[in-house]
Amino acid sequence: MTPEAEASRAAVGNSGAPVLRLAAWEGPLDLLLELARAQRVDLARISVTDLAGQFAAVLEEAIARRAVPLSRLAEWTVMAAWLLALRARLLLPAGTAENAEAEREAADLRRRLAKRAAARRLADWLERRPQLGREVFARGAPEQEAAAELAADVTALLRACLRLLEVPVHERVYRPRPPALWRVSEAMARIRVMLPELPADGARLEQLLPPTPAGEGAALWRRSAIASTLLAGLELSRDDMVELNQKVAFSTITIGQSPRKRAR
Repeated sequence: MTPEAEASRAAVGNSGAPVLRLAAWEGPLDLLLELARAQRVDLARISVTDLAGQFAAVLEEAIARRAVPLSRLAEWTVMAAWLLALRARLLLPAGTAENAEAEREAADLRRRLAKRAAARRLADWLERRPQLGREVFARGAPEQEAAAELAADVTALLRACLRLLEVPVHERVYRPRPPALWRVSEAMARIRVMLPELPADGARLEQLLPPTPAGEGAALWRRSAIASTLLAGLELSRDDMVELNQKVAFSTITIGQSPRKRAR
């Protein structure tokens, strides 16, 4: 290998790029691309078919083994694409506009790669510098002046805390006000009063309800009155004072005097 190639190998470093064995080249892909950009290798002697075939085989093997990260495979693909682009530009005839455009693009590419290499060298230099707080340490900062202690009467403070912690003897317990509903005892008393005036075949359950009061809870009061009147009728029927009838399920319930009550 020529001294120029050896210098380029040292500059590129061991990046783990795949090794290609072509007719005019045998070595890593990244070194071949670097020498081609520097015009230190004759790309015209390299077969495009062999280059593409060997790179595809290496790439498929790396994907099958799953031993190479995806980012590294992407870098290899970019290297191969640039190398094929440089090799394809040699097929353009000299002196044409396409050839001049290709040369300008190649020069621009070389400038960008040089800037990228300089940025990498600068990053490596910054990484090797001593880190503040790890290898080197700054001068100690002056201590802050201690704030003046506030003079306080501890006894007075404790007495004030005791006053706040005193629990009153009589605790007020919250008891919500129950809603005013029609109760079973009231319904039983009303049925006893209305029982002598009921017709022989009985009266509907709704006819025994008291007048519904006006207000926000009228609907709730009426539902409770219906339930309380039904329970009162069941209690009175157990004492054989009234008789409850319902011809069909979920139909109207009637309340009347029991047969024994009427016989008396």
